Amino acid sequence: MLPLAAIVLALSPTAEAQPLSEPPMMRDPLAYLDVFQERLEQVASHERMVGFAAAIIENGEVVAIHTSGETALGSGETVTENTLFRAASVTKTFTGTLIAQLEAEGRIDLDAPAPESLIQLNGARQPTWRELVSHQTGLPPNAYDNLIEAGRSAEFARTRLAGVDLICPTGQCYSYQNVAFAAVEALIEEATGLDYEAAVDAFLLDPLGLETAGFGAAHIQGADSWARPHRGRLRRLGSAATDYDQLPAAAGLSLSLNDMIAWAQAHLDTQAGLPEAVVERAFTPQTRSARETRNLRRLQRIDDTAYGLGWRIYEWDDRTLIAHGGALAGYGSHIVLEPETGFAFVALWNADFGLPRLLWPTAMDLRTGDGPGAFIDTALERMAR
Repeated sequence: MLPLAAIVLALSPTAEAQPLSEPPMMRDPLAYLDVFQERLEQVASHERMVGFAAAIIENGEVVAIHTSGETALGSGETVTENTLFRAASVTKTFTGTLIAQLEAEGRIDLDAPAPESLIQLNGARQPTWRELVSHQTGLPPNAYDNLIEAGRSAEFARTRLAGVDLICPTGQCYSYQNVAFAAVEALIEEATGLDYEAAVDAFLLDPLGLETAGFGAAHIQGADSWARPHRGRLRRLGSAATDYDQLPAAAGLSLSLNDMIAWAQAHLDTQAGLPEAVVERAFTPQTRSARETRNLRRLQRIDDTAYGLGWRIYEWDDRTLIAHGGALAGYGSHIVLEPETGFAFVALWNADFGLPRLLWPTAMDLRTGDGPGAFIDTALERMAR
């Protein structure tokens, strides 16, 4: 593992860091970054990690950037802010925001039923486009992802959905999907006259300045710097290609830390970024996600969760967070926003390792004074048993 790169902290030159135990109004609001840096380095230096890139935004501005490790284990090529990683399911946030934008422009009707020629379910009625993009199909979670991972086509997997028994009537529960979710590519293509990938490029990537983001194995391999996936506990080198490239709307994007920062800022600043109506629509809860609430119970901070249009919504005590994570054989990703304060945490890494997913609650704990931000220590202690 290469030495850690220094974190760049944009602290006020005149402010003095105060103890975290003092009342929030009495301390430097960025003082938590010193403690957070220690937690981040615990994660970045772990033997299961390879390369890592992360940033924190406060009040819409970048206050901390970290890059460390290698693009490929033993290569000596360092990860930079422009190194491309797979976004995995963070791609869904791009699909959801684009859907919200097309609706705001009057190009689509999200409450129209998806055509039977595209997708059929074993239910009393067709799912609407809104239900597809907010995981309200009634299908069992991740229905027929196994077919995609076995190399079968998206069309074949989607056809097989018609024979799957639903766990609830369509529109009445949350169940996370990839195959069904990606069906919304057809709606985007019909509304824009472009294929899905070109539409994301034309409506989001180019206008918002995501200069290195793109789709498919050829795109990531063609970058000046790209992170190779490392699979399993032994960090075996994987392939740039993935069967999930057949579902680009669900998991096909690659991007850099700088792209992730621009994506976060576009949602936090509705003057210079995305229109307020688009952001509000994408972030509006469509269905409660009880399964996600249970998954996050260990944090003891999340009161409730929901899913919007391609985005997760977390209730952290009296704060609302907008988020999504991603995992794709050898890659991980995460984005968490607090629009009210202009906060964001974004991260990308190239290993099958879950510890980085505890960094965003660590940042929240420390910056709000809710707790000691001990999630990393607790996890490491549990792993050592």
